[in-house]
Amino acid sequence: MANVQNKTITEYLDQDYALYGMYTLENRAIPSAIDGFKPTQRKIIFIADRVWRSGSEKPLKIFQLGGRIAAEAHYHHGDGSLNGAIIGMAQSFKNSLPLLEEIGQFGSLRSPEAGAPRYISTKLTKNFRLLYKDFELLENQIEEGNEIEPKFFLPIIPTVLLNGSSGIAVGFATNILNRNPVDLVDACLRVLSGKKVGPLLPWWKEYSGQVSQVEGSNQYVMRGAYRIANTTTVEISELPPSITFQKYEAHLNSLQDRGIIHSYEDNSANGVNYTLKFARTTLADLVAKGKLDQTLKMIETETENLTCLDDRGKLIIFSSTAELVEYFVHFRTGFYSKRKAYLIGKYEDELEFLSNRAKFIKLIIDGKLKLSNRPKQDIVTDLEKLKFDKRNLSYDYLLTMPIHSLTKEKYEHLLKEVEAKTAELESIKSKEPVDMYKDDLQTLKKNLK
Repeated sequence: MANVQNKTITEYLDQDYALYGMYTLENRAIPSAIDGFKPTQRKIIFIADRVWRSGSEKPLKIFQLGGRIAAEAHYHHGDGSLNGAIIGMAQSFKNSLPLLEEIGQFGSLRSPEAGAPRYISTKLTKNFRLLYKDFELLENQIEEGNEIEPKFFLPIIPTVLLNGSSGIAVGFATNILNRNPVDLVDACLRVLSGKKVGPLLPWWKEYSGQVSQVEGSNQYVMRGAYRIANTTTVEISELPPSITFQKYEAHLNSLQDRGIIHSYEDNSANGVNYTLKFARTTLADLVAKGKLDQTLKMIETETENLTCLDDRGKLIIFSSTAELVEYFVHFRTGFYSKRKAYLIGKYEDELEFLSNRAKFIKLIIDGKLKLSNRPKQDIVTDLEKLKFDKRNLSYDYLLTMPIHSLTKEKYEHLLKEVEAKTAELESIKSKEPVDMYKDDLQTLKKNLK
């Protein structure tokens, strides 16, 4: 066994195990505070953006999307895990705001199991491009000479708080609960306006029960809802958010087997609706001893652990959701400054292109520049004397214009384009990055209602 190495336990822990620990921390278990993703989720979005960026509405089967991710984004683990991650990002009963659409059977609180990856399909949701912005400012990583996903994407709200995240790495763990996207938008707007962020209670789309925070901690209590209809009957109208119908019915069957309840009826066609029958003395005893909530599993307690990775991929632990939101907004605002600089450069370049073409056509229709029956170099010399701007070291963007473009109508159309582009440029120049950020947040908020 030539590959066997003799090491002390200390050497193994300091070398091999330390490397493994860092790998699980940075590449598997802990989400980014910037985009909310773990690496597999980021690879999914990288390829999904590539597939549907052109505006195509055609969905892909889960196994087809998974195949592209494995091939193009250098995914190094099993197909089953990848397909499960794709499905998880689409499931509306788990996510406050899914990033992928459910086309087919993706599961529900009543039946969490999704259909097979070859039968169900997905595509990006309509809200995705309102939530994730500034792709042109990202720098993709390189693996084996191929371009893969960036270190992080750029949402406009802290998506690590949006759909929840959990994971266990060596020495660290994270447990982040779902939030209402509108609450997150409002929290970001407060930070941008110099105000403090208040409590951000967990929220689940299909849950209408009571949520409370244990004072002075990151612990939350979620309650189901029920009423005692009479001395032998309890009607349950809500379950704690992590309990599926299957789990709850298994619990009710256990209560029935143990003689705690006589029977139950499931009328949960729309929402939760269980009717439980007790012996009169049993129900009275549970109420008197304060054990009814516990017996019916109506209370769920979760301690939030806000452990994330920062923009450099280094561990960062937040003491509260408010601290995380403030960190995110301050980081994200810097990219609005970069966006402004990028757009100014882009619009100035487009304006130069349009203005040069308009000037070129005007000279031709006024008879001040002749093209026919002349050597190309002579025309190039004239264009240089007339101080036309080159693009890619040539004037081909002018000289290859089709002849039907060299008309008064085209000239007038270009003038209108120049006017519109000039207005766009001035609008961008006059806007502060913070105001650009606020505009994006307000647009997202309108589309969430």
